[in-house]
Amino acid sequence: MFDSVLWRRIWRHKLFYLFMLPGIIWFFLFSYVPLFGIQVAFRDFMYTGGFTGSPWAGLKYFNQFFDYYQSFELIRNTIIISLMKLLIGFAMPIALAILLNEVRNVMFKKVVQTLSYLPYFVSWIVVVTLMQRLLTPYGGPVNDLLGSMGVEPIQFLNNTTWFYQMIVGSDIWKNIGWNSIIYMAAIAGIDQQLYEAAKIDGAGRFRQIWHVTLPGIRNIAVILFILSAGSLMSAGYEQLLLLNGPATAAIGSVLDVHVIGAGLSEGRLSYAAAVGLFQSVIAFILILTVNRIARKVSDVSLF
Repeated sequence: MFDSVLWRRIWRHKLFYLFMLPGIIWFFLFSYVPLFGIQVAFRDFMYTGGFTGSPWAGLKYFNQFFDYYQSFELIRNTIIISLMKLLIGFAMPIALAILLNEVRNVMFKKVVQTLSYLPYFVSWIVVVTLMQRLLTPYGGPVNDLLGSMGVEPIQFLNNTTWFYQMIVGSDIWKNIGWNSIIYMAAIAGIDQQLYEAAKIDGAGRFRQIWHVTLPGIRNIAVILFILSAGSLMSAGYEQLLLLNGPATAAIGSVLDVHVIGAGLSEGRLSYAAAVGLFQSVIAFILILTVNRIARKVSDVSLF
């Protein structure tokens, strides 16, 4: 009985399922099929043996990673950078969406939206090159401006004093516009009668934001925060690879770069797979933990 009812409902909404089909196929091919390769982390992988023909190694490569003299440093740096991006960067798209919602000049609003979206589509290579040109102490416009005000040239890049500011600031600049889209959609879905009622009660714009807008997007924000918590073990490969240097290696070496370097540069595929699996397991645990906390605190959760 259940099956027949279910299939009738699916057939009734077949067009919606057809729209979902490309996404389902994509996730199946690129997220589920590759799970077969997890066993590489537990094997002495050889190209001649493949996934199933290579000998079992057990936890050998996990032990290698935790015995590695920089393993704690890599984990610590990854968590610190990811946590800073999450805590500082998470609120920025919300603030931008709220500010754009308050703009009444439609043309100005569209221009700001477009300019805030554009950096998302720019490669990190281009972003870092732009930062190097702008921030260099040898003729860069930023240091030239500071020099005109009597400030000594500052080495912004490859400097431990400014490293975190450069990492977090460039990440926010690149992603804030794109990440604000979902919040703007959520704000657009808020019943306008709530704003009218707030005005009748004498609420100004700030109180309308506090009592209407923020509660209206709370559920979306909580869900996105839960999903973002899973990225705490991934600080971002391309950005850290390009912005980290010998002078900042002590605080800028992260798991993402270490995994790619071990797997592709050194050919240690089993070791890289083990470290990557470790990252994924921790991310999964974090999502479950934050989801459980969110369900108890706010009654909003993924599952």
